[in-house]
Amino acid sequence: MTQESSSPLAATIRELLHRKKAGNEAFKSGKYMEAIEHYTAAISSSVESRPFAAICFCNRAAAHQALGQIVDAIADCSLAIALDKNYTKAVSRRATLHEMIRDYGHAVNDLERLISLQEAQSQERTRQSEALDKSNGSSAKEAKRTRRQLSSIQEKAKRVTPLDLYLILGIKSSDTESDIKKAYRKAALRHHPDKAGQILARSDAVDDGGLWKEISDTVRNDADRLFKLIGEAYAVLSNSDKRAKHDLEEEIRDVQRESARNSGSCRPSDSYSSPFERTNWSRRQSNFYSSPFGKSSSRHYGQEYWRTYGESHPRW
Repeated sequence: MTQESSSPLAATIRELLHRKKAGNEAFKSGKYMEAIEHYTAAISSSVESRPFAAICFCNRAAAHQALGQIVDAIADCSLAIALDKNYTKAVSRRATLHEMIRDYGHAVNDLERLISLQEAQSQERTRQSEALDKSNGSSAKEAKRTRRQLSSIQEKAKRVTPLDLYLILGIKSSDTESDIKKAYRKAALRHHPDKAGQILARSDAVDDGGLWKEISDTVRNDADRLFKLIGEAYAVLSNSDKRAKHDLEEEIRDVQRESARNSGSCRPSDSYSSPFERTNWSRRQSNFYSSPFGKSSSRHYGQEYWRTYGESHPRW
């Protein structure tokens, strides 16, 4: 590659890294909307670089989650996973988001997938550690923690608890019918399966081997599931009788949780009831999104790619 032809690419790379860094800094400062804007700008120009785009989607998911936009966060995690199926941070984050909306079945699926990835990575690191005569305990500890989390979620799944419908639509239980309708229309439009993965569609022209089609199909399937969740939430909350029944059941569960907590038998993760009024959950939530910055499983490829043009980056 000539110096002339590489210069525009190097400039593009610098701009992408600048956007990502700006997003990270905005997130740290609590400017979540600004962070989303920076990550979106980076994604729109870097989708062909799958590892980098995956990181930006996962980071943007953390910003959405911090704003209470849980469905948007799940969608971004799904995009990150579609681009990099071995991206453990995105899988872990999506599992937590599924737990938040009480979609325990999909949380279990994510955690089982996460354990499989962690074990595979642990085996690879063990081989590398043996070759370098170093210990490898971190991966085993991560898998052990994930197994404990999986056991907890499996117990919750047995209780057949309804989904957190208000959190799915990103609204409060005190919101009006008009608020509910607006939230539904906005969510349904954003997550309609026909719009899913549109940012990836432009890569079809340079696709080889059907990779981008496979990614787009995965994204569409994930979007279809979210779209149905949004519809289910609206079907209940837009009907006054169904909403009243749902709210009454929520109040009963709140009383039961409060009673269990007072008796010391309630776990912290069970103690939240209102989508925007977290108590003990906030401590876990802060651990979850205090640092959105993750590394793609393809980071070795990324490091070599950027290093070729003299633009390696510590978070890559």
